[in-house]
Amino acid sequence: MTGRFAQSKGRWLAASLTLLAGVALLQQQLLARRPPRLLAVAVQPLRSGAAALDVTFSRPMDRATVAESPLEPESPHRWLGRQTRMRLLLKSGDPVSGPLRLDLRGRDLRRLPMKPQSLWWDPRPFLLAVAPGDDGERLLMRERDGRWRALMPAQQRILQVEPLGDGSGVAVVGDDAETTQQVLFRRIDQRSLSAVPSGLGDPDLGPLQTLESGSLLFAHLSANQRGDLLIQLGGFEPGSDRIWILEQGSERRRLALEASGALRLLPDGTGLVLPSFDGLALLPLESKQGAAPAQTLPGSREVKAFCSGSGRAVLVRHWPDYRRSVELVIPGRPPRQVWIGEAGVMAAACDNGGERLWLVLREAGQQARDRVLLLDAEGSILLNRSLDNWRLSSGAELDFDPVSDQLLTVVRRPGDDDAGRVALISGRTLDLTVLDQPGVLARWLPAGGAWTGRS
Repeated sequence: MTGRFAQSKGRWLAASLTLLAGVALLQQQLLARRPPRLLAVAVQPLRSGAAALDVTFSRPMDRATVAESPLEPESPHRWLGRQTRMRLLLKSGDPVSGPLRLDLRGRDLRRLPMKPQSLWWDPRPFLLAVAPGDDGERLLMRERDGRWRALMPAQQRILQVEPLGDGSGVAVVGDDAETTQQVLFRRIDQRSLSAVPSGLGDPDLGPLQTLESGSLLFAHLSANQRGDLLIQLGGFEPGSDRIWILEQGSERRRLALEASGALRLLPDGTGLVLPSFDGLALLPLESKQGAAPAQTLPGSREVKAFCSGSGRAVLVRHWPDYRRSVELVIPGRPPRQVWIGEAGVMAAACDNGGERLWLVLREAGQQARDRVLLLDAEGSILLNRSLDNWRLSSGAELDFDPVSDQLLTVVRRPGDDDAGRVALISGRTLDLTVLDQPGVLARWLPAGGAWTGRS
């Protein structure tokens, strides 16, 4: 009896296993015949061209067929990557003046076609400006229709504006009293990517946070394109300096560093530049056992700009004879001097590939006129133009936008008591366009956002 029961149980177990194997085989066949799907698309902030999208598919795709996806209006672009992850990269070329429509299509490696999916993408950044007013200075954002929108309450002064490189937020250092400063952070919910054209629009404002507030000697901010924000604070009491990082807008992490100047995060999120009395040091954000020693660059140097898609950077070096030189730093090579002279280097910028550099120089003397230089990576001057009756405001930067191929800054007329004006400089022609908007500081807020398909 026991033997027959065991035998029956064995046959039942074998039948069950056979059934399960059959079901698994059937599922495998069904999945094998299932066409590929588009899983997700996200704006990629770190790129070597004008703008980029990261595209994720459910199955390995034939890139040649994906590259046939129409892009309207037609813009020079190329597809990179393989398997399930690919990147659409807009080449640096004609400025993008409006939203783009991407009709994604393609076949997987089994030649099965994907159901086409249309997406609308607006890669243009938003212009941020610190505008003076009767109640102090206020951070404004220019919307797509040209109107200005306040992002934060008015401060007596706004000393620094730092947008996150992924477009998900912006931080400011505000000064409400002689010895009181605060760091405010506004979350930004972008609408630069959508499955329907009506889904595009101006960003929605998230919560406003006070990250730091109190009696501070200084506060300095730096952001990378991954969405991290570094906060460097100096107090009046000995040992009160502290440095911490807000990782992708969520988690705080203290950094055990001592710096003699302003820290700068690398655009790709891998490290930071630490100034010291001996020069500049390149440190990783994550300390690993057995890691290579920090890379150092001796001399009196300061970082002026990062060429975010290439790992290159633009430095200004100060010489004992009061001359200044501009250097292009290329990974794995000694710094390349591209300019040297006695003029003051008021600001500098480079494109994402580090192939074009822009300098604003101020000659000494009573006139103190500013001129803009466009150089190539070898240091050859391609264009040299005067700003005529305008010059950069104190503390103004050159902020390059690869989408429109424009540099953003703030200018003012010498001897004019009025506030400065927000201005744009063409990256190709160096033509200056002064906007009606008064401003103290100006920065670009990059486009961002993501789209996720249905499972």
